[in-house]
Order: sequence, then C-alpha cells, then structure tokens
Amino acid sequence: MDILLVEDHRLVADAMQVMLKEISPASTITACYSTQHALSIVDSGRKFHLVLTDLLMPGIDGLGLLIGLKNRDKSVPVVIISGSDDDNHVRSAIENGAAGFIPKTLPAAEVIAGLKTIVSGGTFFPERFINSTGVSQRFEKKDASNLSNSNIKLGRKQGTVLQLMADGNSNKQISQIIGITEATVKYHTSQLFKLLDVKNRTSCVREAQQRGLINKFESQSNS
Repeated sequence: MDILLVEDHRLVADAMQVMLKEISPASTITACYSTQHALSIVDSGRKFHLVLTDLLMPGIDGLGLLIGLKNRDKSVPVVIISGSDDDNHVRSAIENGAAGFIPKTLPAAEVIAGLKTIVSGGTFFPERFINSTGVSQRFEKKDASNLSNSNIKLGRKQGTVLQLMADGNSNKQISQIIGITEATVKYHTSQLFKLLDVKNRTSCVREAQQRGLINKFESQSNS
C-alpha cells in the first residue's frame, strides 16, 4: 500500500510514519510537509492508495487538498487528522468526501484503531457523526456543478473557485488546488463579480453567503 502523508510538523509526521509502519509494515509512506508539495507529487503522476493529511496548515489546508484531489478526479481515500474536532471541521470533511476524520486529541489506542480500520478499507469518524446504522452522516451540500439562486447559475469550476475564495485561499492557492492557471482563476473571479454585481472578493463572498450559495469554512492558522 502506497500512503501519502501530509503534515507540516515534522515531529508529528515522523510519529505518524512509525505508527503507520506498525499497522501496515509493507506500506510505502511518502511524507510531505505542505499541501503544495503533495499536489505537485500527485500532478507528477504518482498514485497512492491512501492519503492522510493534517487539516490546519499554513497556506493551503487539508480541506484544500481534499478538494484538489476531487477536482483531479482522484478516487483515493483521504483521511483528515487534526488537532481540532470542531463540528464545522468534521462536517466540512464529510461534505467534501473524506474517508475519515481522526482528532489528534483521541487516546493513542483509539487513533491506532481508527487507522487500522481505514487502512483495511473502512471509514472512521467521531462517534457523534455516526448514525444508528454505523454510517457517517452526510450533510446537505449544494452541487457546485449546478448552484443556483434566483437567476444566478454557477458552473462547477465557478462554484469551486467561489468556495475556495470563501475559505480564504489566494488566487495562486486556488490555482494550485484546482490545477488551473492563475489567469483562469482570475477569469472565473471576474465572472463571479459580474454575476453577483460586486467589485471585490470580500463583497463577492459576503453576497454569495447572503444568497445561500456557499457555506464559509472557518479556517484557523494553527493545528
């Protein structure tokens, strides 16, 4: 099994690699210390069976990696490992198709049990997000390929750009996440400004939120 591990703290990354090797000795683990590096490796053609990523990192966060892989049509399971188990973070991970969410605050035995479940092809989420049938709860999320409100209709790429803007990503970061040029991001941004009749990014995000087109992901600066 080839595993991609994305964690900006090297000591934590080293500890995770040791834990993963104990769980799956035959695994090959590639460690990256930024989402940008991870996406560049994926774009080089490397294929992985599992991706584990921290959530809150400088620059592009773990949610950005999750969205980036989805936009590249990568079906690899992605697991969020985070120092925060805030409900909004877990919901965002589930809504964007994560295979698991493991809070770092869990006892080591539970972290190992969760990783074993995921390495075996299962899923793992905090208990409060599991329904009576043992399946993670999915939350209502508008399809970015057909977002609409009144006379406003957004294409898939426009919807993704809008959500990433709301998450606080710069044009450069959005281009890295989606895998398009900055010029294309600027084009989509200008089209969003026209559709929402606004002049800047802040007004664009605010107007989109008021129209119910997006739900802002509350990013934080530390993990």
